[in-house]
Amino acid sequence: MATMQNEQMLLGAYRVLDLSDEKGVYCGKLLADYGADVLKIEPPQGDRMRWRGPFFHDDVDPEKSLYWLHFNTNKRSITLNLEHEQGRHILKRLIETADVLIETFPPGYMKSLGLDYEALKGINPGLVMCSITPFGQSGPRRDWKSGDLVNAAISGMAHYVGEPDGPPVRFGAEQSFQTASNYAFTGILFALYHRNVTSGRGQYIDISLQETYAALWNAGGGMVQSAVLIGVAGARAGNRPGLSFPYGGFPARDGWVLICCVDPGQWDALAQWIAEVTGETEILDDMYKGRMWERGPYQDILERIVDNFTQERAMEELMVEGQKRSVPVFSVRTVKEMMDCPQLAHLDFFTEVDHPVVGTLKYPGVPAFIPDAPGQIRASAPLLGQHNQEIYCEELGFSKEQLGILRSGGII
Repeated sequence: MATMQNEQMLLGAYRVLDLSDEKGVYCGKLLADYGADVLKIEPPQGDRMRWRGPFFHDDVDPEKSLYWLHFNTNKRSITLNLEHEQGRHILKRLIETADVLIETFPPGYMKSLGLDYEALKGINPGLVMCSITPFGQSGPRRDWKSGDLVNAAISGMAHYVGEPDGPPVRFGAEQSFQTASNYAFTGILFALYHRNVTSGRGQYIDISLQETYAALWNAGGGMVQSAVLIGVAGARAGNRPGLSFPYGGFPARDGWVLICCVDPGQWDALAQWIAEVTGETEILDDMYKGRMWERGPYQDILERIVDNFTQERAMEELMVEGQKRSVPVFSVRTVKEMMDCPQLAHLDFFTEVDHPVVGTLKYPGVPAFIPDAPGQIRASAPLLGQHNQEIYCEELGFSKEQLGILRSGGII
């Protein structure tokens, strides 16, 4: 697949200044992967994400962080010290031609530097600025400290994850950060659209991790409404929801499979399959028919039958035969098995990209395919300050001598 140039891509006309940490780094990646020119602005010593593991071949090095390499594809890196007055002056010059600024500093920090939205829109009225913080820019908890685990607790998500008689269990992969980045990405696109087709003015977007994570888990189906209207607040249900069956993991001979029979026809097909191969005709009883929550009261009985059926068979057999019978059954894949998936191979989901330090690595591709303007992993994550000369000398007009002075003075 040929590498596309930015101007050919969906967001190729836009420039983004990325001042984010883990809370917003995925937002910048999404914008870059769809063609925006994203300048990752790092402090002179480098972004702290460069020191997050795992590292390539376990070699702790700021250019070998696999976390950094994943979340910063297609970006360019410049270094800039915002704590220095001249550094702030340089950022304001960059604001003049920017479309978007993403930042994740504590509330009030940007204002203390004279870099809040009110100040920056005076330089560039079309600027879209997005701030991502744990609790938002206002309110009694705006200054509280947080992290992904805290976000899971304070948003209500952790209340639902874990075994019924056990403690709350965190989700993996810092999902609150990725959720906030997705909402920020969407909000930025809306703001750019509004600017371009209506007012010509930019917007200020205030993203609260608590809000975005609370919105995510309630998408499971009216949990807030249930708590308010009928007093059912939900509880940890472990591997399988207590009010529905089958919906969760079941042991196979060589691993685990997930089965989800929502529609009555899916259950009928699964029950018929089990009865055919095991002779367990009780499962065909009319009392078990219907949608999955109608079988909730009989979960203990049915769980024994389904467990006995699945654990005698291999994951692949259950998955393939299940699909033939229109039963949603899928094996639980390891990362390696997922990377070898023939469906993802058909979709060209994974992309190999060269990096000057670690060599060629495989990356997950851009998940939303837009035929006329597809996203694409075109370049690996940048080295620290890799594009200083391009931006400072070729665009802003600094000489190489001036660049050296800025570097020695700790400004870049």
